[in-house]
Amino acid sequence: MKIVVFSCDTYSWLIPIFLHFYEKNWPDNPYQTVFVTETEKTKGVATFCAGKLEWTDRMIKYLNSCDDETFLLLSVDYIIEKKVDTDRIKRAESLCRNNIGCVRLYPHDNWSCFLFDANIKGFKEYPLNKRYCVSLQASIWQKEFLLEFLKKGETCWKTESLGSRRIYNSNYRVIWADTAILSYRLRGYMKRGKVIEEMATWVKENW
Repeated sequence: MKIVVFSCDTYSWLIPIFLHFYEKNWPDNPYQTVFVTETEKTKGVATFCAGKLEWTDRMIKYLNSCDDETFLLLSVDYIIEKKVDTDRIKRAESLCRNNIGCVRLYPHDNWSCFLFDANIKGFKEYPLNKRYCVSLQASIWQKEFLLEFLKKGETCWKTESLGSRRIYNSNYRVIWADTAILSYRLRGYMKRGKVIEEMATWVKENW
C-alpha cells in the first residue's frame, strides 16, 4: 500500500505544514508517501507531477502509472492531530480486499446515520445507494474501485457528488471505522481557498 497525498501548485506551501504533523504524529509509518500534484516538486519529498490537469486527471494518471493495488488517500490540508496507531492502519488495510473496495478511517459526518452492521468488529457498512456513499475523506481504497469512482475532467468536489452516483451499482462494499483511526480536522486547513483561522491558530499552538 502507498499513501497518496493530493495537492496542487497553489497549495504547495502547505506541504511542510502537513509533513510536520504527519511525521510528528506517525513516527513509525511503514508506508511510502507520494504527493500527487501539478508541476512543482518539494525537495526531499516523493512527488508525482502530473501536469496542469484537472484533479481527477492527475489522480487517474498517477494510479495508472504504478503497480500498487491499495492506496490510502489524504489531502495536503488534512493536518494530523493525534498519534496514529499503525496496527489499526494495518488492520484497515487488511480489510480492503475482495469485495471491500473502501475503508474509511474517520467516521464522523452528517451521513453516518445510514451506517449498518458490517459483521466486522470495529466497522460499520455504508449503503451505496445513499448520497456521499464514498468521499475523499481519509480512506483506504482498492485501485479498481477508486478508478470506478473517478472520471476524467472533474474537480475533487464534483467527484465526491457525481462519483458516488457512479458506484450505486458497484459490486464493492464501503465500510467505516467506528472510531477514528487517523484523526484530523474534517474541514481541513483551507475553505474555499482561504485559511481557516481556527486551524492556523491550532498549528501555531501545537507546533
